[in-house]
Amino acid sequence: MCGMMVIGSSDDVRLASAIASEVLGEPAARVTPVVGKGSVNKVFVAEASGGKVVVRMSDRPQAADEYAKEKWCIERAAALGIPVPAVLGLGWRGGHAYIVELFVEGDEGRVSPVARTEVWRVLGRYARLIHSITIPGFGLTLAEITEGDARESWVRYLEYNIESLTDDDPLIELKVITRAQSCAVREIFVGLRGCEFTFGLNHGDLSLRNTIVDARGRVTLLDWGSAEAAAVPHHDLIQLLKTSMTEGDPDDGELRSFVEGYGMSAAVLERMMPELEALLLLRAFDKLRWALEWKAEPLADYVGHAREAAEGCLRRV
Repeated sequence: MCGMMVIGSSDDVRLASAIASEVLGEPAARVTPVVGKGSVNKVFVAEASGGKVVVRMSDRPQAADEYAKEKWCIERAAALGIPVPAVLGLGWRGGHAYIVELFVEGDEGRVSPVARTEVWRVLGRYARLIHSITIPGFGLTLAEITEGDARESWVRYLEYNIESLTDDDPLIELKVITRAQSCAVREIFVGLRGCEFTFGLNHGDLSLRNTIVDARGRVTLLDWGSAEAAAVPHHDLIQLLKTSMTEGDPDDGELRSFVEGYGMSAAVLERMMPELEALLLLRAFDKLRWALEWKAEPLADYVGHAREAAEGCLRRV
């Protein structure tokens, strides 16, 4: 690493430099940590005469599988013509799993001079293509996506959440719902038994912060870590409804642009809303139960989202 410029010197920076140098086939001349891009991964930009790459790495046990899933998803999205960062390397080094991607020049979607509504319209087109990727499974991990029986897994997931609505449900103690509301929620979940869903690949985190827009207006879609096999288009739509409800992003106009880009009419979306709200509630309750079982923090976030989803869904009852 002779002559390397290190911004914010640390063992992590040196490890990122070693990984980038191996992938590029030459020493990295400059390695810069990227701050503020999430707390799950350590992210670095490495530069050499032969190119510029992004190194993401983590010492979490599950990171290797997450990166393998991202590579799998990126390759399939690229085959459909969706602009994505090329994956140059994947592996394990220095106690860290890592993935190396080609750096994409441009502006993040939130600060691009291209209108936000237009970027959301493009994301709608991309989502339709992503949802066309057929998969056998149901779930978040690579094995769950590429193996199993989606319908059987969905039924188990739904029945678990129905059976969890008991008189001594901890969600009642947490004041997410009352006992009377628990009965109403049960009816909502039971109603999902009769729905015939199509299962496919979902990006799981469609947002402007996960896009890069270049000088020609080309939109590249990043960060496939939340990709999941689930109902399409429902899963990505409920994620958008969640962030729209909690963060105002996308706003109403941007959501309309996404739906138009997807090729769905406003009337169809409106007819889907009770089903989408029921699925959003189901997911929020399931995640809260997971957080209680595994003592995930901050629990208040899971409780707050479950409470908001319940209030929104029960208004229609």
